[in-house]
Amino acid sequence: MVSKTDMRTHSLLAVGMIGLFLFTSLKLSKTAAVTVAPTPEGMVLVPAGPFLMGHDADEGLVSKGDATPSHQVTLAAFYIDKTEVTNEAYKQYCDATGYPVPPYWQGGTYPAGEAKFPVRFVNWWEAQAYAQWQGKRLPTEAEWEKAARGTDGRTYPWGNEWNSNLLVWGVPGPAEVGSHPDGASPYGVLDMAGNVWEWTSSWYQAYPGTSSTQTEFGTLYKVVRGGSFGGWPDREFDCATYHRTITRPQSRSEWVGFRCAKSVDTK
Repeated sequence: MVSKTDMRTHSLLAVGMIGLFLFTSLKLSKTAAVTVAPTPEGMVLVPAGPFLMGHDADEGLVSKGDATPSHQVTLAAFYIDKTEVTNEAYKQYCDATGYPVPPYWQGGTYPAGEAKFPVRFVNWWEAQAYAQWQGKRLPTEAEWEKAARGTDGRTYPWGNEWNSNLLVWGVPGPAEVGSHPDGASPYGVLDMAGNVWEWTSSWYQAYPGTSSTQTEFGTLYKVVRGGSFGGWPDREFDCATYHRTITRPQSRSEWVGFRCAKSVDTK
């Protein structure tokens, strides 16, 4: 014969088991809600969260103050290309769409031996069109900076000390993308310093609280990042992760290329 005490115990156990089941199911459903697809080929995942953007004036690398002050920015997770877009990849786009090739190419193709070099002489609109054709977009400058410096506020992708052996810099022309793997960013992104400057999607806007006098550019200039092969002594700060410079979106330059980004779709 089962006592009333035993019945109450069994009832409490049953209620507890039901509660545990519901809690576990809810937890699993929440986990499933933020599951993301595998990282696209050739891209790197940059996790969501805050990072330090910009720098403070006493660091002394940017005289005009357009990258000051340092401030915290929180971003959603995103993907970014591991390397800059190559001549080879851009030619596939031109061949598929009939879009004109960059002006330095001859006979409809890039120079011999430069398939893996970063494409150049591409203006902002052309870079954006290529990205859209790939199902991607250009990174914002905040995304670019986080991908370059990580969350520890480093000065260069590899750390805080300048090392010209870790990037394509101070030479007559660019090199194959990814040719300096030891200079990778904390997320494994390559050539975030040197080789070619890179377009971002962002119009230039001065940071709140800046000492810069360059505050009225509005929608005249796009921000480019990262420095290029054509660096020279005393300009190492061009390659700092937080350094900003500006270019008109219609401009084409031998020093400017780009890479793509993509938002993370959660389910």
